[in-house]
Order: sequence, then C-alpha cells, then structure tokens
Amino acid sequence: MPELKGIKWPVQGLLNGLLVVCLGYLGVGWLMSPGTPELDEVVLKYSLGNGTSIYGARDGQGGATVGFSYRYYVHKDLGNDQAILTTLVSAHPFLKTQEPTVQVSEQDGVLQLDAQGQVYEYNSYALKGLGAVKVVMAP
Repeated sequence: MPELKGIKWPVQGLLNGLLVVCLGYLGVGWLMSPGTPELDEVVLKYSLGNGTSIYGARDGQGGATVGFSYRYYVHKDLGNDQAILTTLVSAHPFLKTQEPTVQVSEQDGVLQLDAQGQVYEYNSYALKGLGAVKVVMAP
C-alpha cells in the first residue's frame, strides 16, 4: 500500500492542537471550581423530628474582598456546632444565599422556608423525602 506523503505532519499537528485545547479546558475548569467551603458559624438549626434537621452555616471562603454566603443543608441530626461544621463541609447544600435570614416554620403539616435577599442556588432534591414542603423566596 503506498504511503501518503505530506499528510502525516498536518494530522499530527491537528491532534497535538486538540490535545492542548482539551488539557487547557480541563485546567481552567479545575482552577475555576469553587473548592470546599470554609464553614465557620452555624446560623440555623431546625429539627424536623424524624432524625433529620435543617442546618444553616456561614461560608467565609470569600475572605476580605467578598462577603459571606450562607449554605443550608438537610442532614441527619448532629451534636454540637463543631460536629455540624465539620460534617457539612463535605455535604451538598440545597440552598445558598447572601443573607442569613432564612426562616423555617411548619404550618398544617407543611414545612415552609422563607428566604429573603439574594438566592445564589436552590435545589429541591434534598427536600423530596420530607413530605409537603413550600419554599417562599421573598425579595
């Protein structure tokens, strides 16, 4: 079979370029990932009465240039504040806010969360096993 002359180097250059682009994409994604939060204060403890609780914790990851953010978790009951902060670092929050003003109440068997201020992220997957849940986000 005859060799194709003049094709080997352009193909090799194209594959090398593709490799560089893929590695660059992965590197930028790694550098821009938020990392683990620096939870330093518990701002909310609400027992759901079924062995789980809703916990709120302050994330001081931003340092002096960025304000605090607050993360809220549904997790099995934990002991003291230090145990809460240590355990929740590796858990996924269902709510991230700018303000620590999330109020939790239960009315007629419905769990109500009232969040005021800016909400950065909300996922309802953690609340699915809790029965009827109503989330109110007021401006």
